[in-house]
Amino acid sequence: MATQKAFDLQSAYSDLNKACTAQAYEKIINVSGKILAKHPDEVKAFQCKVVAYIRTEKYEECLSFLKKNPSLVNRVIFEKAYVEYRLNRLSEAAKTLESADINDLKAQELKAQVLYRKGDFTGSYTCLRTVIRNSQDEYSEERLTNLAAVAAAESCFNKSYLDLDVSPEMYEGKFNVACYNLGRGDSQLASQLLDDAENTCNLILSEDPEVTEEEKNEELAPIRVQRAYILQLNKKEEEANQLYQSVIRQRVSDPALLAVAANNIVCINRDQNIFDSRKRIKMASTDGLQFKLFSHQRNDMLVNQALFYWYTNQMEACTSRLRTLLQEESNPRALLLSVAQLVKEKNVDKAISLLEDYLSKVSSSSMTKDSQVNVEILLALAQLNLRKVSSSHLAHGIPHPMNALNVAKLLQDLLPKHLLHCPGVLSTRIALYLLACAGENAVQTRVDSMKQIVSCIESALHFYEESGERGEVYSHLLDYCGTFLLQQGEAKLAAELLEKQLAQLDLGTKNKSTDKQNSLLKQVLVARLVRAYAQFDRPKAEQACKSLQPKESLSEADVDTLETTFLYGAKSFKRLGKTNEQTDASDKPKLKQNQTKKDASGIPSPENAPLEQVNKRSKKKKRKIRLPKNYQPGVLPDPDRWLPRRERTHYRGKRRDKRYAPTRGPQGQVTGGNEWDATARSPKVQPREDTSAGSTPKQQLSGAARQQQQKKGRKKGR
Repeated sequence: MATQKAFDLQSAYSDLNKACTAQAYEKIINVSGKILAKHPDEVKAFQCKVVAYIRTEKYEECLSFLKKNPSLVNRVIFEKAYVEYRLNRLSEAAKTLESADINDLKAQELKAQVLYRKGDFTGSYTCLRTVIRNSQDEYSEERLTNLAAVAAAESCFNKSYLDLDVSPEMYEGKFNVACYNLGRGDSQLASQLLDDAENTCNLILSEDPEVTEEEKNEELAPIRVQRAYILQLNKKEEEANQLYQSVIRQRVSDPALLAVAANNIVCINRDQNIFDSRKRIKMASTDGLQFKLFSHQRNDMLVNQALFYWYTNQMEACTSRLRTLLQEESNPRALLLSVAQLVKEKNVDKAISLLEDYLSKVSSSSMTKDSQVNVEILLALAQLNLRKVSSSHLAHGIPHPMNALNVAKLLQDLLPKHLLHCPGVLSTRIALYLLACAGENAVQTRVDSMKQIVSCIESALHFYEESGERGEVYSHLLDYCGTFLLQQGEAKLAAELLEKQLAQLDLGTKNKSTDKQNSLLKQVLVARLVRAYAQFDRPKAEQACKSLQPKESLSEADVDTLETTFLYGAKSFKRLGKTNEQTDASDKPKLKQNQTKKDASGIPSPENAPLEQVNKRSKKKKRKIRLPKNYQPGVLPDPDRWLPRRERTHYRGKRRDKRYAPTRGPQGQVTGGNEWDATARSPKVQPREDTSAGSTPKQQLSGAARQQQQKKGRKKGR
């Protein structure tokens, strides 16, 4: 009986070997199934059946077969992970590959692909680096292409830049390197690399006579879409739209590429060309795209579609897109759009609770410098709380003092330190505390508000001093906070900030080109310091006055610079400061003006002293009044003098030259004989007074002047 079983197993393996040689996968499945039915522990038969399922793309049957044989699954870890990957079960595939051997390069390469599809580009990059370093086969160029694709995805989606020191020869690799540089913001280099990739693709495909024009367009379509995207970034939207439309008209077989092009067309259309946008949205919403696009791309497409429906007042479609986004994951952009929709529907309380629920899930410790989106959510919540009047209404104008105080506490409680003490947030908090003590509805006294403001300023400066960030931001804080505290009467703290600013100015780098500016800036700061000391310590103010330069030792340009610096602050002084060449050029004419006039004895007269010269120059000369030539005192001016000429009462219209007018009336008959009678006396005509009130008299012109005026008129008429 035993010999019969052994014979049957041997013949079965012989049949399995023949089927494997002939690549008859259906027969492999049948024969290996018979072997496993009699001998369930046969590893070879088990492996052959799993591979045959994969070759015939029966992934569901293969996975169910693996579940029925858990004892042998450890022998086919790579195959199981590959089946899960093909079924788009990426999390399960990644978990399966964790139990694979680290030295199994085949499993590591599959793990890199799984992590890439999941969006873990850093992990995929590490696995690919390991495989490339330890592999020696003919697939090195393909692996370099995949490595460039991983680095490009990381730079485009996460704005993080991985090291990429490859120069691929394949056009796919060059395309990926172009995308990598585009993610880094170098669109010019990316455009050059895309041209190189297109030329390489045309050269390779032209060598194969069997490649059709459709297949060639299929290969060039990603390059053209990426070039259109670069044009769109550079505000050349018409050219970009033409490229997108040409790719769509070619009916490319890649649905993911068509979805990307359609989405970008919707962005170009915005709220215009609604019919075309609807077609593109339908193209970008086909089934199965969720497995061909990255999560960043899917989310951006859904948000763009929701925005389109928002602008076209299709609220139901907008809500469905937002619901899809928020069910998959907490997308901040979708959340903000949902809040805007609730505010539009006058449901302010629900909008605020939606933001609060999101922030409750995110602790303040997770709000790192990279989590800019969480800060936007927090600022949106602060804005709604600041403007809220009732459960369905937001106020405009000056907010209520109680709302201002609550928002200031909200920012202090939820914002991390590196954001709480940045200049923009600090100035906002100071303004909120000032609002809390302003007006009739003030909720606290001005003294309490100033205490809170002083505490904010001190904590912000202490944060920058502890972290060692004493750069430009710290200098601006010292400048603005010192000026503000001095204006608000907090002289002691203002003096401390001015002392720190002077110390920082002394420790700064010495440069010949900035020595003069630094000295003038120092004079301004000392002047402020004297002003601050004078309010609480008069001896210190007198001591500080000694370091001020007298006005006589300063040139006129320096005096003007100090005055403008004192009025507008130290930052404005840097903007208004002149270069040395400009100062020298502008001082040359002033030196001539500063020379004192001497009398015949050569001694300067007392009225020409330098100080009086400065006072004389500061006085602005009055321009001499110029009257019209025909002005007559005592006569009222014409009241119509500011009206256009056609609207004036005495306007008679433009005279026409009647010399060339056609002759009318009877010809050959003399009329008006009395007018030509020399013996007839001319009738006496009494002068008639002008009845137009307020008309100005005109000066009579002499005969020569009238003749000259007529000549000018003829010349002008030509």
